[in-house]
Amino acid sequence: MRQARFLSPSAETSSSLYHCISRVVDRQFVLGREEKDMFVRMMRQYETFCGVRVLSYCIMSNHFHLLVEVPPKEKGAAVTLSDEDFLARLKPMYSKVYYRGIEQMLERFRADGADAAASELKEKFSCRMHDLSEFMKGLKQRFTQWYNGAHGRRGTLWEGRFKSVLVEDGYAARVMSAYIDLNPVRAGMVTRPEDYKWCSYGEAMQPKASTGREKARAGICRILETNQELGNKAPRSQVWTEGAADHYRMMLFADGEEVFIDECHLNKKGPAAGSHSHVRKGFKRKDVEKVLAKGGKLSVGEALRCKVRYFSDGMTFGSRDFVNNVFKDARERFGEKRKSGARPLKGVGWQKTQTRLYSMRQLVKEPLE
Repeated sequence: MRQARFLSPSAETSSSLYHCISRVVDRQFVLGREEKDMFVRMMRQYETFCGVRVLSYCIMSNHFHLLVEVPPKEKGAAVTLSDEDFLARLKPMYSKVYYRGIEQMLERFRADGADAAASELKEKFSCRMHDLSEFMKGLKQRFTQWYNGAHGRRGTLWEGRFKSVLVEDGYAARVMSAYIDLNPVRAGMVTRPEDYKWCSYGEAMQPKASTGREKARAGICRILETNQELGNKAPRSQVWTEGAADHYRMMLFADGEEVFIDECHLNKKGPAAGSHSHVRKGFKRKDVEKVLAKGGKLSVGEALRCKVRYFSDGMTFGSRDFVNNVFKDARERFGEKRKSGARPLKGVGWQKTQTRLYSMRQLVKEPLE
């Protein structure tokens, strides 16, 4: 029997952030331009329906990453959600005929004074809202149905359940967001993240105005909203500004520099003799310096310097206090010998002056992917 998914202990009272990742079965490279376009379209539809906000995303050729904000799941949401808001959430999800049928049924119930029947109708749909699992399940299932129909195949498209990591708001969320947007650069698909259409930063930087572009920009502003490390320079409004774009771009370049990885330790001077080393693809040092010189050096430029499993397998990701508090609230899920929750990330190359991040799980084997 598989264990229930780990969710924030405060999920019913406050919003929670999660990094979600799912891979194509056998990790086949089957997601091309058309498939990625359709996935983003469906992602936005489910975002509207479920009320689960996508802050950052990247659709790769055989997997995808999402950083989402899940509002608290209110009891009796069918009653508190107005008919107008309810119908607005349904409209992108269903055909015109089906939607019109629900709309007419709801109007008839209201006209007849059958408020209980109207609430029951709304509950059939609203019970799936503000729910991480329902959001991911619905998105993956609907995309699979479309993909199988378009390619004449049957069966599951995805490799098991999606993975999710609870992420602390603020600094940890910004590190996670940068990691997600840098995936195509790490994979050598593009040299600049804005050149990749199917990631949040790439969509935010599109010259042509669209609903998707505005949502991507709002997501980046939300990520930067609690940017305490940048002090008074941090954009705290959720309105897209040139300053917000510049700050996020500096974060990406600070995090995305090309480095040598030497036995899980990073060495920018090159690989040590006789060691097992490889180059982690990214931006050239001269390009990083150009970007930082234009906007000033970021104190938040700490960032993780390698692609690590903590982002997908760490269970919880954030400061020591955040991880320990989550552990305390979810104590029953762990054995009696476990005394604390926070485990420092290894194989990352921290500096003493940098803000440290922690995970709920200690990944002693192969922290690097």
